[in-house]
Amino acid sequence: IVQAGSQEVIEDYFDTLFKDCIVVRDRAAKKRHGHLIENAKQYINEHFSDHELSLNAVAGPVGMSAGYFSSLFSQETGQTFIEYVTAVRIEKAREMLMCTGLRTSEIGYRVGYKDAHYFSYLFKKVVSCSPKEYRLRRDGNRG
Repeated sequence: IVQAGSQEVIEDYFDTLFKDCIVVRDRAAKKRHGHLIENAKQYINEHFSDHELSLNAVAGPVGMSAGYFSSLFSQETGQTFIEYVTAVRIEKAREMLMCTGLRTSEIGYRVGYKDAHYFSYLFKKVVSCSPKEYRLRRDGNRG
C-alpha cells in the first residue's frame, strides 16, 4: 500500500482486479452452462415438429427448473426460448415451401403448429410475407 503511492492508484488497482474477476467468473459460468444450452438447442432442432414442445419439456431433460433455464437460455443465445423455437420452425417451413408441394396447412402442422391460421400469422410476422407469397417466389424463379 505504501509503494502504491496514492489512494487513487490503490482504488484503480482493486477496480481493475474486481472487473477481471467478474470476467473470469462469467467465462466459467458460460463453460459450465454452454453445453447444456447446446444440448437444449439440439433437442429443439430434433423435436421442433412436436406440438407439445415447451419450455418445461426442454428444461427437464437438461436438469433445470423452467424459470432458471429460460433465463439462462436468453442470456446465452440472445433470444427467448419461444423466439428460438419459432425461428427453427419458420426456417424448416421455408425449406418445405421451397422444396415441396405440400399445402401450407400441412407444412404448418409438420413444423409444430396445429392451427394453420396461427402458422400463417407467425410466418408473415417473421418473414414479412405470407407462406403463399413466399412459395410464389420459388415458382417465379422457375419461369
